[in-house]
Order: sequence, then C-alpha cells, then structure tokens
Amino acid sequence: MAENDPGHSELASFGEELRREREIRGISLKEISDATKISKRFLEAIERNDHRTLPAPVFTRGFVREYARYLGLNAEEMVTRYNYAAVGDDRIEQSSHLQQLVRPATPEPKGIPRARIDRNVVLLLVIVVALSLMTWWAWRFKREARAEVAVDTASTVPVHQHAVPPAATQAAAATAAAPTTTAPDDLLHLTLDLTADSWITLDVDGKTAVSDEMKRGDHRTFNAHDGFRFKTIGNAGGVSLTINGVRMAPMGKDGKVLHDRVFDREWLKNNAAATPEGAHTTS
Repeated sequence: MAENDPGHSELASFGEELRREREIRGISLKEISDATKISKRFLEAIERNDHRTLPAPVFTRGFVREYARYLGLNAEEMVTRYNYAAVGDDRIEQSSHLQQLVRPATPEPKGIPRARIDRNVVLLLVIVVALSLMTWWAWRFKREARAEVAVDTASTVPVHQHAVPPAATQAAAATAAAPTTTAPDDLLHLTLDLTADSWITLDVDGKTAVSDEMKRGDHRTFNAHDGFRFKTIGNAGGVSLTINGVRMAPMGKDGKVLHDRVFDREWLKNNAAATPEGAHTTS
C-alpha cells in the first residue's frame, strides 16, 4: 500500500538514483565511507530509503551532501530533492497517525482520556521542535553559502580590475627604450577552462578556492606559492588546465570522476622541462 504513496515513491526513487549514479562510476560504498567518514550503514540506508535507520533529517542532509559531492554531482540540488521527498514521506506518516486518532475509541477506564491528551501535546511539541531545527538549519546554510561566495570572489579578482593607472602607463612609455630587468615570477599560475559542466573542488596553497558546479564556458585563473590540489573533478572530459604555460590534454573521458590530483612545483619541473610551451601534456 505504501508503494503507491507519492512521498514514499519519490524518496525511494531518490535513493535508487544515488545508487545508480554510484554504480555507473564504479565506486563502492566502502570507498565513499572511508573518504567521507560516514558509516556504511547510513549510506546503505539512504540508498534503500530506510529512514528508520537514519538519524535526524538535519544530519541525514549532511550525509546526502557529502555523498553527492564525492560522486561529482550537484550537492545542493540533491539535498533539495531529498528535502522534498522527505517532507512528502513525513506527511504520509502524520496522516496515518491522524487517522488512528479519529478512530472510534472503546470505553476506557477513568483517567485514560487525560493520558491521550498528554500524548497529543507531546506530539505537537515534537513537531514544533522539528520545524524549529529545520528553520535554524536553513538559516545556517544560507550564511555559510554567503561566506563561501565572499571568499571565492576575493581570491579570484578578474585581471581587468588590476589595470595600470594612467600615470604608471606614461612612466612605462617614457622608459620603454631603456633596458630593464624584471624580478622572476615565482608564482604558479593556473588557468581553468570548462568545455562542459563539472563539479570542481579546488584547494590553492591548502585553502579552498572553489567548491561548486562550474558551467561550460567558465574561465578562471588562480595563483599559488606552493601548488594546487583538485579534491574532486566531476567531469574530467570537460575540464582544460594550463599551468605556467603548460597546457594539459583532458585528464579523462566525459563523466569520469577524479580525486586528489596535485599540481605543484615538482610536477611543473618534470613536465615543463620535457614539454615546449604551448604543447599538450597529461598528468
């Protein structure tokens, strides 16, 4: 009977879709559990729609977010879909409980009606607390998202904002004929071009610079003292990298998910020495 309920079907199809995406990529639950530190029992419960095994929704949403990120999916979209499905499932359970409350009651000993009223009050308090927790979680998520956007914007200021002032331009033109010496540029330069949509999680010098879905046509540049680490590339065939003039060929086919790819000075030394500028190389 429960299989025909809209909420139940939606939540079940949500878990089945996650499992299908995982199997397409050839990733095991143990691999996800080891990487995200989420119990394998909870990951299995998400795929089976076993909400009785899962903890409170506020924690389950965090599990769904990390699961989706590891697969290279849009984490926030999957959490939103889980919320929609879970709310529908809660409505079914509440409806069933209300039906039980309106059934004709058999004669009971004196004092039982008061106990029943007390249980209803407790149920109402539980619902109020749950709604308060959901409101608090939504507020916290929006605040964290705004903070991430602010950090990302500060670390990737467009090049055109650093235009040379007119006075500096005139001084440079006046001394153009004289020989000049330029201090060596000891930074690592990374250019990121998207030929297809892909989830990207990138650390620059150990700090998160990108953790979002980038769209086809996006162009971003980053500078580092030590190196770059791609924690996740959700679509290897849709990402093109250029590091200090060394342009790399695609690191995999469309849809291939990559993890923990590091590009530092040692990598540049090994590849730039054997690759002419402008040529292609692979990691």
